[in-house]
Amino acid sequence: MLATTAAAAEAGGSSYTAAGFFRSPEDPNLPIMALVNCFCLESDHTSTNVAIAGLDEVHRSTASGPVEIVELPVGPAVVAQSVTPGSISVGEDTVKIAEHAITAWIPGTKVILGLAVTSNNTEDWAHVVDLAHGIFGTFEWADAST
Repeated sequence: MLATTAAAAEAGGSSYTAAGFFRSPEDPNLPIMALVNCFCLESDHTSTNVAIAGLDEVHRSTASGPVEIVELPVGPAVVAQSVTPGSISVGEDTVKIAEHAITAWIPGTKVILGLAVTSNNTEDWAHVVDLAHGIFGTFEWADAST
């Protein structure tokens, strides 16, 4: 299953994918799986403020969830949440699911990084959002010259 997930992430443009499995704080018998993906997009933005303004405008017009500008240790980022409804066929039955995503769009020099955390665990989505904010707060740009 994880090999399929990694292959799908790579096909979607992810340059890094990781999966984490956790127990729900609300119900220890309920597992939570969260995926972390990184997407690097080339950008010719003239400043961080220009990149943030553009990202904010795009995501406010397209997101299916809240969008906010946040200050991370590496600088400002646009954080957008979305929910994509779907379904899985099980025999003759159909199970409705929802894929939740929270992505920090972080401008760098000539690049914008999309750092996304996704999960289909609706019951514990607030906990996954807290996890995502913790991940976003630890991101650092590496010096490519060393």
